This record gives sequence, structure tokens and C-alpha cells, in this order.
Amino acid sequence: MNRSRILLGALAVSGCSYFQTSTPAVPEPSPTAAPAKPAASRAASTVRATSSTELIKAMHDRYDGKYVKTMSFLQNNTAYPTTGAEQKSQWYEHIEIPGKLRIAFLPASQRSGLVQLDEKVASFDNGIRVDFRPSVNPLLLLTADVYVAPLATIMRGLDSLHVDGSLIRDATWEGEAVYVVGAKAGDTTSSQLWVDRDRLRLVRFIQSTKTGDRTMVSDIRVKNYKEIGGFDVPTEFLVIRNGRPFWREEYADVRINAEFPPGTFDQATWNDIPIPK
Repeated sequence: MNRSRILLGALAVSGCSYFQTSTPAVPEPSPTAAPAKPAASRAASTVRATSSTELIKAMHDRYDGKYVKTMSFLQNNTAYPTTGAEQKSQWYEHIEIPGKLRIAFLPASQRSGLVQLDEKVASFDNGIRVDFRPSVNPLLLLTADVYVAPLATIMRGLDSLHVDGSLIRDATWEGEAVYVVGAKAGDTTSSQLWVDRDRLRLVRFIQSTKTGDRTMVSDIRVKNYKEIGGFDVPTEFLVIRNGRPFWREEYADVRINAEFPPGTFDQATWNDIPIPK
């Protein structure tokens, strides 16, 4: 897959399992990891949420002060085109919570990728910024920022993603009880989040986006949480479109709470940030 195709693809699927929209608004732990108490992530929640606001607040309160501050990893991607064989690629990602994401497309010599800061994303090709736009990254928002950022920030992000926060219901996903926010029973196309009721973590996000007369529905599934450095973090995501696999990403060499080089998320220093060995 050439550089231009990867760059265009990233505007639809921006890593860390995090899929961006243009809507305005493993596995060894790093020796520098700072372990937290893992029991909090596995014990069943005693909160019974009856609104989307209560649910987001419960997610925040459950992990407040207990979640990772930074995470970096090698992301192994598989694209499943309808007209050919699987296509492999690799990205290297840095995340600082809340709201900061850097993706370098590998090999690093191509100097291409993107930087996300809160609700804006800059894309780079051959070391030059080629795009800068408003963007809410739903999976960064709902698998990381939700545990750290203010409640108002998360609710504003859901509104920008066109998730109807007035709708919340109980359901079952892969044998586990979940909350569904944004859609009534039987609705598989509206933007919606599915949250494990016991552990209060995202297990599914359906995103509906419209370009012109075309509507695209991405069914994004969290396939694997792993305990790394004392934290339970998502390490695999699968995107389903039109009933078939579209994209998979799997994390390797996950490093928790390591210090990043100065300027890691600074657009002006895009070409200066090394990829960890």
C-alpha cells in the first residue's frame, strides 16, 4: 500500500483503534511503567446508570486517578479490501491522556502520519503538513479520555459524533450485560456506544457518517483488553462494514507511562520525534 493511500485511509481510520470523523465540533510492560491497582478495573460496578450523563460520570469516577497517563505501541494493521488480498501496514503511536495522539506511518523514513490534539487533527505527508481540520476521535474519547477528562468534554464529544444521549437501554453483547447509548433496540446504523455494565469500559462503537448522499456505517468492536503494567487496556479492534471485516488493528510492545520526547505532539517538531526501538 503506497504512502498516499495510507494517508487517505488514515483520514477514515485514525489509529490507536481510534476512528476519526470530520464532523466539527503485547505485550511486555515498559520498565518505566507505574503500576496501578488492577482490582478496580475487574471488580463489578455497583452503579446503575439511567442516563448517558450518569453512565459517563460513572466511567470517569470508576477509574479517576487510576488510569494510564501515557501509552505507546506498535500497531499492526490489516485491511480487508473487497477486490484483493489482505493488506498489511504498521503504525507507531504515542498517546497522552487526555486528548493527545501521534501516529507515525512506518517505515518512519516516509515521515507521514498525523497528530491529534483534542478536537483537531493535522495530517503529514513526506514531512509536510497537508491537512488540518476539526475532528473528534471517538475511540480516543471513549477508551481513554472518558476516564480523565471533564464530564462536559466527553458529553460535548458525543454530541459532535451525533450520539443521541437521550437514549439509553440495557442489552447483551457477547454474553455480557451492556449499556447502549444512542439507539433503540434493533437500530444498527445510528451512532451509538456499547459499554460493559460491570467494568464500565467500551466494547463497541457504531459510527454513522455521511459524505454527500452516501452514508457509511462502521461497526467498531473492541476485541481484547489486556492487563499491562497493572492497567487493563484495549489491544485489538475490528471494524465491520456492510457485514464484513474492513480493518483490524493489533497492538504490540505496549509501553505504559513512559516519558515522551519534548514536542511529541507539536506540529512544528513532526520530523524530529524518533520511533522507540
